Amino acid sequence: MSTYKERSAKRLNWLISLMTLSLLGITGIQAYWLKNAYDLREEKFEREVGLALAGISARLDNLESLRFMFNSFNIQPFFSEKLNPKLGLPFATDSAQRMKAGELKLTMRLGSDTVLIYNSDPNDSLTFIESDSLSRNTILRTRPDEMLRKGAQLDMLLRKMVKHEINRRKQDTTWMNHNMLDSLIAFELKSHGIDLPYEFSVANEKEVIISSKSWNPQIHQHTTSLFPNDILTNEILSIGFPTKAKYLFGSLWGMLLISLMFTVAIVYTFYRTLNFSLKQKRISDIKTDFINNMTHEFKTPIATINLAIDALRNPKVRQDNTKIEKYFAMIKQENQRMNLQVESVLRMALLDKQELNLDFNKASIHAVIVDCLSHISLQLESKNGHLKRFLNVDESLELNIDANHLSNSIINILDNAMKYSIGAPQIKVVTELTHNHFILIISDQGMGMTKEEQKHIFDRFYRVSAGDLHNIKGHGLGLSYAKGIIESHRGTIKVESEKGKGSKFYIYLPLNN
Repeated sequence: MSTYKERSAKRLNWLISLMTLSLLGITGIQAYWLKNAYDLREEKFEREVGLALAGISARLDNLESLRFMFNSFNIQPFFSEKLNPKLGLPFATDSAQRMKAGELKLTMRLGSDTVLIYNSDPNDSLTFIESDSLSRNTILRTRPDEMLRKGAQLDMLLRKMVKHEINRRKQDTTWMNHNMLDSLIAFELKSHGIDLPYEFSVANEKEVIISSKSWNPQIHQHTTSLFPNDILTNEILSIGFPTKAKYLFGSLWGMLLISLMFTVAIVYTFYRTLNFSLKQKRISDIKTDFINNMTHEFKTPIATINLAIDALRNPKVRQDNTKIEKYFAMIKQENQRMNLQVESVLRMALLDKQELNLDFNKASIHAVIVDCLSHISLQLESKNGHLKRFLNVDESLELNIDANHLSNSIINILDNAMKYSIGAPQIKVVTELTHNHFILIISDQGMGMTKEEQKHIFDRFYRVSAGDLHNIKGHGLGLSYAKGIIESHRGTIKVESEKGKGSKFYIYLPLNN
């Protein structure tokens, strides 16, 4: 059947496991939610960049076709304005709408515009008019008897255009300029809601034709063919966004910060709750042990007193004065033992409340230590123990101390050295003097302590596991009391120990306290 401690430990372990699982679940859901939001924003960004690149490619294709017709065939447009100031594409003015209908030479589509090649005078070069710029009332007429001749001229014109275009594309790959392309990219990106720094380059299979100053081919790139309908060239436009990650996270910072704040709050609450639960469990265990130990400490003298009283009631004992004195002495001794137990608990309570009044006076520290050693000498001899003393400090050295409480503190440490010794106790006491401190070193060859036990050795009610040693009396207040008294003297106490090799306590008292 499991004990109360085991059941309590199991419940606490289940609680810790459940809280840990819940914390991991909440953190995982928040991480998934944020990643999903980031992926959606990245997907939208990629889509808008793709649309912008398609727009750039289409506009450059239109511009290149018109540039070829204007420059290669010396066609003189009568245009005075531009379709788009950023792209440099021409359109007809209102004067074109007032022209009389002439002879239609060629109709062709350039993107969303319909371009009419019109010859108003047989001696003039071809003139371009956008059909969208003509009035709906404008009627274009051609003479039926000239249709065959127009078709032949159109065929010759198209062949010539193709031939010149092929030759030009083989020779001219530098017609684009940096500023024009940069303006076009900026315009298209902004029209699709993308306003962040970018770098770009235009390259073919052999070389980079155009690039921005800070172009870095290592950054993530978005690419498109500048002229997708052109089978003769393969000029690729690449655009990179150095601050893409920052841009994508831009709208997520608020959600990320709130999520992080809640996560930190949950983790902190979990930590504090867990720490408090473990602390309460440890205190509960210590109090339980303390009650058990105190009960044992009181039970033995009470039982002894009861036996002595029963003996004194015996008529035969009453007639023997020697036995009467013996039993009275026994009762007094056990009563003093219980009184000491109660006083030790009360002293700790007063020490915690800082209400313990210490009586500081100049006293010989050497005399205090000798008195403490004399106090344990009989008990040490009964256990066949051995004490080595190396009192190197001058006997005349006086410190401002409370001799009574300091003696009790030293005796508690010596008493622990005897209780936790395996076999006959071997204790060594050394005194030393530095420039600022008096040092008392008490060492034993007992069972020693682990690193974890050393962390709690001065805690109230804490008792080191006795291992194979049984019936070790005490209630875990001695070392805590000793530490409090020494610190009240503005001193410090430290411990060095190794499991199975004994312990060594260092007490430092200031010379001018």
